[in-house]
Order: sequence, then C-alpha cells, then structure tokens
Amino acid sequence: MKNKITICYAPDDKYMNQTIVSMTGAAANNPHICFVILYSELNDESLFKLEKFKTETLCTIRMIKVDPSEFDNFPMSKWVTKEAWFRVKLPDVCPDLDRILYLDCDTLVAGDLNELWETDLEGKFLGAVEDVWDVQKHIQRLDLKQPTYFNSGVILFNCKYCRENNFFELIKTYATSTDKKIEFCDQDVLNVVTDGKKVLINPKYNYLNTWWRNFYCEYEGETEKEYLQAAKNPVIIHYTGLKPCFKGCAHPLKDLWWKYAEKSVVFDIVKSDYEKSLPPKTVSFTQKLFSVKNVFSPKKKIKTLTILGLQIPISGNLYRQA
Repeated sequence: MKNKITICYAPDDKYMNQTIVSMTGAAANNPHICFVILYSELNDESLFKLEKFKTETLCTIRMIKVDPSEFDNFPMSKWVTKEAWFRVKLPDVCPDLDRILYLDCDTLVAGDLNELWETDLEGKFLGAVEDVWDVQKHIQRLDLKQPTYFNSGVILFNCKYCRENNFFELIKTYATSTDKKIEFCDQDVLNVVTDGKKVLINPKYNYLNTWWRNFYCEYEGETEKEYLQAAKNPVIIHYTGLKPCFKGCAHPLKDLWWKYAEKSVVFDIVKSDYEKSLPPKTVSFTQKLFSVKNVFSPKKKIKTLTILGLQIPISGNLYRQA
C-alpha cells in the first residue's frame, strides 16, 4: 500500500522562508499531507518557524539530518549547495516510504497533488518534468539514450524501486568517477543514472515560466500544448529566476506566491525582507556600448555582439532541430 502524500524539502537557513510558503500552499490544497525536511544544519530561528508551521497546520514534519561529508567528492558549482544533493538520499533515509515527492524550496504548491501522486512509476526510478530549454544539448553532452532531460526541482521518487536497485550507489559512482562535464550537478547525474528508467510528467507539476529570459521556451508538439495549458492553472509553480520575495521579480504568478505568503507563519518576516531588498542592477553604460550575450525570444536564442549600442547577431538557433 502506498503511503499518503509526503513532500520533502532540503532547505538551509537562507531558503527557509520560501520553504515555509511552499509548505503552506501544499497544506492548504492537500489535506492530511506529510512533510520531510532534509538538513545538515539549521539555526534556532529556522527550527522555530517549522515548529510554528506544524502547530498551526497540524501537519506531520519528519526532520532527517544528513551528513554533508557524504557529498565531499560530488560535483559542485557556485549556485549549488550540498543540500541540493540531499534529495538523492531520500529512498534510503525514508525506508518506510514507497514514494515521496521532492520539491525545491522555490516552488509553490497551488493545487491538488493526488493525480501526480498516483503516477504509474512501475519499473522506473522517478517521474519528472522535461526541462524548458537546452534539452537536446544536454542529451548530447551526457550521451543520454532516452530523448529527454528533466528539471530536478520537482521529482516523484519511486523509493521502493530505488532501494531495490541501489540508487544512491549508482548516483555516487557516476558523480565521483565520470569523465563527463557535469554542469548542473545533481540534475545532470540524476538524468544519467535514470536514463531509460524515468517517466515524464505534465508540465503543470513543474511550471517553469521563463519571464526572465523573455519567455524563451523549447517545448514543442503535445508538450508545448500541455505547457500552455499549464500556464492557465499550474499545480506546482517553480519560481526560477529572481524570486517573488525580492524587488524586481516580474513573474506573472508572483501575486499567487504572495497570496500564500500572506497566509504563512513567516509573512511578517518575508514582507520586511522584501521591503529591505534592492532591485536588480540595471545594465551598465559599458555593457550598453559593448557586450557579447544571448538574446532570447520565445522560440529563439541568439548570441549577439553589441558595439556602440548596435546589436549584431553572431549565432543563433531554433530550439529543436529535427
């Protein structure tokens, strides 16, 4: 028998407020939900916020401490902390669970998760949503046989299958010994290890709005139709780019995030932090005169050279070549 809906986050203190907002949405839209928090170190303030959330919602929270030294030799980057790797331990640290839904801290659960929870994962490690760009590039870079590359911000793990097939050891072996260029850390490694053993799920469960890249999107065919439909009523929104809790965020669904933030136990803190935040720096005078960068439109990514304010295309590509 499958366990009831269980959601996991792996926050640090910096992302605790966003985690609480995401949990608030999950609890509001899904009664009798359970939570798992993977962590290595949280300060007293973060622990107090979780306890306050637990008291007000009557939700169950399981706290699981992870030893970060287990990931000492794993690929890292300047934007990825060790906590990002903790998700790959989920099947082992939750031996009583058949499945679990992992969510990044910058997500928001805005709907019913039952349909997602019942996804058929028989014989598969996990279910996830295809990433929104550079999929073909990543497939070629990592020599993937299954023609897809998923975003690791939302993952429905088949814990039972993972344990039966030594999932963590497969992850560890590849992460610490591959000669491939690992650009996106856990996401790259997860895609390789689950190659041929992953299920694609509807984009409404990891809605990736790319407002900060001029709505650049590489979905096509039925997936594009699902994506456009998801935009109207997403179940899980993944706030990539500048987050709603900072000034300058222009995400079309930022007001929805604030709706749940207002209901959360951290609203006063989030509001105060927002007022203290500074909007992103504008393009400098030098960059306006000379720069080389990508310019995005909904179906194209074009590298341009700017000289004395004049933009000159130097390369470009449509998102999917047949």
